[in-house]
Amino acid sequence: MVVEFLVPFIILALLGGTVALVIGSGRRRGSGGVDARGVRRFFQYLLLFILSVVTAVGLTELLGRLLGTSADGTANGSYLLARALAFVIIGLPLGVAVVWWMWRRQRVDPSEARSPLLTIYLTVMTLTALVLTVVAISNLVADAIGWSRFDAAAAGQLLAWGGLWFVHWQATRRLLDGTRGDVQLLGGSLAGLVWGVWGLTATLATALDLLMRPGFLLNPGRSLAPGFGILVAGSLVWVWYWLTSMRRRPGSIAWLVYLLLAGVGGGLIMSLVAASRMLWSVLVWFIGDRLGQTASEHFDSMPRQIAAVVVGVLVWWYHRAILGQTTDRNEVTRVYEYLVSGIALIGAAWGVGTVVAGFIEAFTPGSDTGMTTQNTLLAAATLLLVGVPVWWIHWRRIRSAVAADPVTEVGSVTRRIYLVALFGIAGLTAVIALLTAGFLFFQDLVDAQLGPATIRSMRYAVGVLVASAAVSAYHGTIFAQDRAVVLPVGPSEPRSVVLVGAADPDLARTVHRATGARVEIWERLDRSSQAWEESSVLKAVDGHAGQDLLVINEDQGLQVVVVGR
Repeated sequence: MVVEFLVPFIILALLGGTVALVIGSGRRRGSGGVDARGVRRFFQYLLLFILSVVTAVGLTELLGRLLGTSADGTANGSYLLARALAFVIIGLPLGVAVVWWMWRRQRVDPSEARSPLLTIYLTVMTLTALVLTVVAISNLVADAIGWSRFDAAAAGQLLAWGGLWFVHWQATRRLLDGTRGDVQLLGGSLAGLVWGVWGLTATLATALDLLMRPGFLLNPGRSLAPGFGILVAGSLVWVWYWLTSMRRRPGSIAWLVYLLLAGVGGGLIMSLVAASRMLWSVLVWFIGDRLGQTASEHFDSMPRQIAAVVVGVLVWWYHRAILGQTTDRNEVTRVYEYLVSGIALIGAAWGVGTVVAGFIEAFTPGSDTGMTTQNTLLAAATLLLVGVPVWWIHWRRIRSAVAADPVTEVGSVTRRIYLVALFGIAGLTAVIALLTAGFLFFQDLVDAQLGPATIRSMRYAVGVLVASAAVSAYHGTIFAQDRAVVLPVGPSEPRSVVLVGAADPDLARTVHRATGARVEIWERLDRSSQAWEESSVLKAVDGHAGQDLLVINEDQGLQVVVVGR
């Protein structure tokens, strides 16, 4: 049950949050003591979270019984009913009382509404209710498609947790302004994408099974129902969070994380992995070792692989198109190209390591469970055939951009992070592989069993070492070429900008995109401020390379103050 599952996490959150609040508030207050308001807020939101969860659990049980869930007369049935009544009759009034008290506190002290703990509570509670609501929708849609019996428990869960989600969603819209609600939008968009991709892949794979193997599924409607239910639920969440909300906030950190990591990166990895497995199956069937399998047994997973390739390419294409509509060549474009290059390079390096392991396996004695040597080499060829072209296409674009404007490209943060991260990953992987090879060597040395079989047992570690060395050697030459490019000394834009005036999160994002500086907005409470003029702000912050600026929106115009932070 939900309550039993959450109890350990609530206890850990209680202990860890209390310690963190005491230490953090002590640092903020210095010698003045601990800020008791922070501790009070922590327990306040923790109590409200617990009351919200137990109330939703109780309502789920009561609504399920009201809508038709069978109520047996066993001890377990009585226990569930008694618990549901206690949760609702006691938990709901207490929760309402806590909310009323918090509302009164916010009227007296406006800083309550700006507390980070309020943001954390609304984000965690809304996403928790969203997940359980999506599960309920998936079950109800699957039952409807499969002509199954009406699931009253799922309907009760939908009403209880869906209502809880709606209340907190409305509270988020009213209380969390600007970027404070971005984490929730990011979480909801990711949840909708993952659920939608999962459901679409399952539905498409089942449909392909029906086409490729007629009669394999005894009840097509019931077989399609689970995947279709997940697809419908995920699509609803994705449309609500992404299409109607988050997509309209281009340039924000959450927007970029979703598009680049989840949309582009996730879709590409999904399609590359599925395409590699599919190509490997075909190669093994025609030129590899079939291991005595029939065509039906060998290609049993082919519908799922085809579905994964199609859905992965669709996800990648859609999110790549969004990036192309909103950006020219800037850091976003560079992040995309280096991200795709890195993903494809990892697949190609894996292929190189597998080639080395396959050759060692072919020329050393021994027997291993799993793939034969022939199939191992085919797996390596598949990784190379899929990974190398994708890497080369995007890496060639990067090289062309460097040739056209070496100062800008070599000086970009994305390129530096990419090269450093590659060296770090290659070095860490090489160390792990070296330790593994050393362990296998000394194990046979201690047992007096050194021989060709020792090299065979070390084949994958040796393959990883070779691949890591190849990646490091090539990018080492790139790093050396970059060091030869003379970059301008010092920054060309301000380091940070604080805008004092009317709250305008869109302006903050615009200034950040134009300058790359860290931008904050401090809203004036002493008087109402006039609206910002975007062009005037951009002109005011220009020409302050490496400085920290305070831009105040006065009646007579903008006042720019250089400060030390």
